[in-house]
Amino acid sequence: MAVIEQIMKGIQAGREDYAQLDISAAVPGDAEHTGSVLALCDNVEYMRKLLSEGYAGKFSIIYIDPPFFTRSKFNATVTVKDADGARHRIRHLAFDDRFERSLECYIENMTVRLLLMRDLLADNGLMWVHLDWHSSHYVKMVLDELMGEKNFVNEIIWCYKSGGSGKKHFSRKHDNILVYSKAPGYYIDIPQEKSYNRGFKPYNFKGVREYQDDQGWYTLVNMKDVWNVDMVGRTSSERTGYATQKPLELMKRIILAGSREGDLVGDFFCGSGSFLEAAEISGRRWMGCDNEKLAISMTRKRMIHRGADFVCEYGSDRASAGRASAKVYDRILLENGRVMYKCGIEEFKPDIDTGYIQMSDRGFIEQAIESDPMQLIDYVMINNENTEAGVIEVEFDDMTFVGNENARLTLVDIFGREYSVEMHRPSAINDRG
Repeated sequence: MAVIEQIMKGIQAGREDYAQLDISAAVPGDAEHTGSVLALCDNVEYMRKLLSEGYAGKFSIIYIDPPFFTRSKFNATVTVKDADGARHRIRHLAFDDRFERSLECYIENMTVRLLLMRDLLADNGLMWVHLDWHSSHYVKMVLDELMGEKNFVNEIIWCYKSGGSGKKHFSRKHDNILVYSKAPGYYIDIPQEKSYNRGFKPYNFKGVREYQDDQGWYTLVNMKDVWNVDMVGRTSSERTGYATQKPLELMKRIILAGSREGDLVGDFFCGSGSFLEAAEISGRRWMGCDNEKLAISMTRKRMIHRGADFVCEYGSDRASAGRASAKVYDRILLENGRVMYKCGIEEFKPDIDTGYIQMSDRGFIEQAIESDPMQLIDYVMINNENTEAGVIEVEFDDMTFVGNENARLTLVDIFGREYSVEMHRPSAINDRG
């Protein structure tokens, strides 16, 4: 009974917080952006902004992979070399899931965000809330209250092989994805899957179409609510090193089932960007945000590699206090106002908050800052006006890239912190055509 009281108090507190938000301008209208957007900011502030810009009821899918109320901290891992060249995996805080270890605090936090998502969701849209055994039963009570019990669509069980095991319980090898609609007329396109006949032999039932593969005979049925999709493995090309990264296959299944090509989808706890990348692959417009620089850095790099057309918005302080500069060796004028630059990073003084790094790992980082700061560069981003034209990930002392006449460089370190690069062009160098 005490737990139920905590949940109801949390819902009431979340509703009160929501009622105090200034969303008076959240009326139907034309949205400001027609493309995709990635934002570094608190998701409450970002969703308020979207509502004020006319995005109420615009999202076909809202997917979130929020904190699970594990009462723990989660890390991302990066690699640095020590003075002897040996590689060390450095653990850096990705997000804090403790919520003062209070269920009421967790429910309050989730309630205000779910209310904003409800307002952004289209009348025919679906909300997908990804959780696990820690909190799915609590959050389902919240969603029943906010969305309505009758608008519960599915609980998807995502099964996987990876993860821990214990001697006093069965191995926990699944997550729960709660699916809710806003109204009865929601859109969903359920894919079909193979259902093998008993003994893998043909039934020969009248009017039933059967198929055969190497395993045997089967029919096609609507997909079940238990999905077997492998986690992102340690050697997978998808792997970013970000805690709780979800596989693209799982994300694409959600996107294809709940939206059409060209629809707008959103993820307001985007992490390293798996859902947003899957949306880009699937031809959807997307909007996502996270309040961690490391998450946005990883997501942005993935999107640039995909050739995505998107803009970045920064609700929090973007600049770092460190310094980065590059020397321009050559500048060659090309057609249509393009310029080929040849340059190299000549100075990099990182600005790293070691408070986010595990105590046992801080010595390696401090040593790297002093002896070999260049290894702390993750990538250099090419900027043409307000767009990200590409990234450079190797040979930072000898870079060649094509940009426009006002091209700029932004250096991003392995912890997601950004540095505007001062480009020094010696007077002896002249533009060549």
